[in-house]
Amino acid sequence: MDELETRRRIIEAERNALRALCQDTCDGSVRAQGMRILTSYPFVDAVHQLLFDTLREIPSADPEVIRAQLPTRLNNRGFPDLDMETFFEAHGLSTAEAIALMRNLCDRSSAAARSTDARAF
Repeated sequence: MDELETRRRIIEAERNALRALCQDTCDGSVRAQGMRILTSYPFVDAVHQLLFDTLREIPSADPEVIRAQLPTRLNNRGFPDLDMETFFEAHGLSTAEAIALMRNLCDRSSAAARSTDARAF
């Protein structure tokens, strides 16, 4: 798999992880656990990082509260025109799948960082 395809897959995985954080999964909320897992993950897509950081400021896991507060909070950060609808589209992940996806993102990021560190020596 080439680098561009890998990047596309990572961005899609990030999008699905954020969808799960915005709207829960078919069998419950992953917000608390997902926030802990992704707290130090460096999102590949800058909009995804912005969205995650903004989600951390919203004290509710209720998808309706998130949907209502997210545009205002993004506007207050200087991003009034971001289309957030994609993050409220169905993702079809169970809680276990969403958590596994988030852990996989972190594992890939850690492995990439170790590889980069090894090349520096």
